[in-house]
Amino acid sequence: MTNVTKEEVAQLLQIIQEKPAQRIVHFCENASVLNKSLADLCQDYTNDYYLYCTNPIYFTEATETFLDAPQVHTMNFNLRRPRYLIQAIEYDYLLSTLDFSDKNKTEFLEKCYPIIRTGGSLILFISKSGYTERDEWRSLLEEQYYVSVTIIDNIFENYDVITAKRMHGWGN
Repeated sequence: MTNVTKEEVAQLLQIIQEKPAQRIVHFCENASVLNKSLADLCQDYTNDYYLYCTNPIYFTEATETFLDAPQVHTMNFNLRRPRYLIQAIEYDYLLSTLDFSDKNKTEFLEKCYPIIRTGGSLILFISKSGYTERDEWRSLLEEQYYVSVTIIDNIFENYDVITAKRMHGWGN
C-alpha cells in the first residue's frame, strides 16, 4: 500500500471497536502505514495483532520491526496452505492488503471464512477500481456467505475498501 497517510488509516480504523481482548489478523505482502497503526491500536486496547506475511523478505523485516511489541505476532504465511485455521484461533477482524491480480479470490475468501469469529468483519483493500471489479468482489463475497457487503471508495485516493461480515448460521 503506497501513498496512504496516517490520517486516512486512522479514519478507516474507526470501524474497529475500541475494546480489549480482540484478535486482528492482517494478510499482507509488504510494510505500510496500516501495519504500524494496527500494532499501536492493539497495544492501546490490549488486543492481539497477527501479521501474516506472504512475502518471506517482509516477514523478516516485520519480525525485526515488531520485536519489542508483544501484541504483534508475525508469521511467514503461505496462501497455498489447505486451510488458514491455526490452533483454532478465530479473529474479530480480518484485513487484507494483498494484491489479488495473481491470486484466486474465491479460494482466499473460502479459506478465510472459518477463521473469522461469528459477527466478525472482513476488510479488504483493493486497488481503485470500476464498478465491474467492485461487483465481482460483491458477488464473490455473497457466494461465500459473507453479508453486509459495503464498499468504501472515498477515504483513499488509490484504494477501495470492501467490508463484510460473517454471520452465525450462514455458510459452511
